[in-house]
Formats: sequence, C-alpha cells, structure tokens
Amino acid sequence: MEVNLKNKPKDLLELNPYAKVPVLVDGAGVIYESAIINEYLDEKFNGLTLLPKNALQRAKARIWIDFLNSRVHPAASDITHDREPDRALQRLQQHLSTLEKEMAGKRFIIGDYSLADVSFIPFYTRRQRYGVTIDENYPNLQRWGEELLARPAVACTL
Repeated sequence: MEVNLKNKPKDLLELNPYAKVPVLVDGAGVIYESAIINEYLDEKFNGLTLLPKNALQRAKARIWIDFLNSRVHPAASDITHDREPDRALQRLQQHLSTLEKEMAGKRFIIGDYSLADVSFIPFYTRRQRYGVTIDENYPNLQRWGEELLARPAVACTL
C-alpha cells in the first residue's frame, strides 16, 4: 500500500515501531527495515540467490549494504530535509569518492551481482532529489549505476 509519510496511518505505526517504510507482512510475520527485508526475501525464495554462499563474500556484501545505510543514505536524507545541506553534500561526496575507488576495475561491488548492488539501486533512482550528479567525475559509479538501472528487472519498474 502507498503511505503518505507526512501523515502516517495508524496501522503502519502498529506494524513498525520505527514508523518507517517499507514494511513486509508475510502471513503472521511482519518484517521491516529494507536490508532485513531484502535478506529475508533472498532466503525465502529459491532460485537466484543474491547473497553469496561464501561467508567472506556475504560479509563483504553486508559491509557495503551497511555503508549505504549508515553513511550514504543519512547524508542524502540530510540534504533532502535541509539539515546542514552543505555539510551533508560534502559527506555524500566523500562517500561517493570511497565508492568510486572501490568500483575501479569492477563490474559489481563484490564481484558477482549481489544484494549489495541491489541495495544501491534506490540511491541511483533518487540521486537528483539529493542534488547529486554522477558524471565523468565518478566514471566507475556512472557505469555501475547505468548498468544497475538497465537491468531488465529494474528498468521495467522505472
């Protein structure tokens, strides 16, 4: 269901004590927080697994998902909500520089396409809202983002 985040419905607050979206209701279970929902769905459905089988590679995927959630998204949120936007933009540019270096010579962030890559797709779709231009200053991020957004499962949702 669509939720007006400025006027959150009571049932959202009952489902998620953080009063945030997304929330996944699966039978009697309620799961919230994007990264946790993504892992749950990856584990629940057989087929293409987006978390690597190898424990070290899974840990690396989780590190980059955490980097997104604990650094990139907070800086982007501060820009969007006008909380010291100049400082937030500086932080975001530092994080993008870190990612740019990480993506040098790589097609995907931890080797094969993974949940770590999937987790960055919302950032790419919202980058204009954050006032971020990913251009020739970030050639690796530009290529990575273009490839992520061009994937058929993603492109059909844009």
